[in-house]
Amino acid sequence: MSTNVAPVATLRVSRLIKAPRERVFAAWTTPAEIVKWFGPETCRVLSAKVDLRVGGEYHFRVKGEGCEPGKEMGELDLRGIYREVKAPSRLVYTWSWHGDPSVELGETLVTVDFLDKEGFTEVQITHDRFPNPEVREQHNYGWTGSLQKLEHQLVGTDDSTQACSEPGTFCWNELLVADTGKAAGFYTKLFGWKAEAMPGGMNYTLFKQGEKSVAGLMAKPHPQAPPHWLAYVMVEDVDASSKKAGELGAKILMPPMDIPTIGRIAVFQDLEGAPLGLFQPAKQ
Repeated sequence: MSTNVAPVATLRVSRLIKAPRERVFAAWTTPAEIVKWFGPETCRVLSAKVDLRVGGEYHFRVKGEGCEPGKEMGELDLRGIYREVKAPSRLVYTWSWHGDPSVELGETLVTVDFLDKEGFTEVQITHDRFPNPEVREQHNYGWTGSLQKLEHQLVGTDDSTQACSEPGTFCWNELLVADTGKAAGFYTKLFGWKAEAMPGGMNYTLFKQGEKSVAGLMAKPHPQAPPHWLAYVMVEDVDASSKKAGELGAKILMPPMDIPTIGRIAVFQDLEGAPLGLFQPAKQ
């Protein structure tokens, strides 16, 4: 994380995030994701609307201490107009607070560049036209907190694979069923889990205990297969482990394949017919 607050009235903040820039750009411009990461921990987004086009408007309704200076535990509106939209590399938009005279300090300008860094994305924010250094510093706090939350949201290995720390150990479980909605309803009521769609457009649900992902849920790929839980063991090399399992007499149900930003997986059936998954985390 690096920040630079010179010259006066201009803020520059950057962060390197382990996710493709298409994914980061989508999180930056999708209302359902904006409400999860925008603002520091002391700020909550109540709603977000985005008209992603040059001349289009965005509107966030926010609440909480620290969202904007001079307003504690109140509600404010953040509005602006898109001046430049170049997916997935650049956004330029105006920025102004509304809802309390103490924070209505005029219109500022935000430029966000999304730079491709070989599997990572460097997010560079330039926020111009602050009326004074004090307001600039308050926004520095807000942007820094936002980027931390965005990274936590996008880097799936932080949550869903945090138990995968040592090769040879069980580190993940997922449920494969015909009716995912029915299964989600059952397990959320049984254990108090939350069910959330996995970011990135994948047709996959994460079961969460608080903010920690504890298991996955997906539709079973083969209609004839019975509903079942599938456990995964972490390995150093999925391809080598899958090959060795086959040599030992296992049936390979799913050959090694990549899951973007997460890792590489394979599934086999052992000598007694029990299925087991292999998981190789993506390199950090």
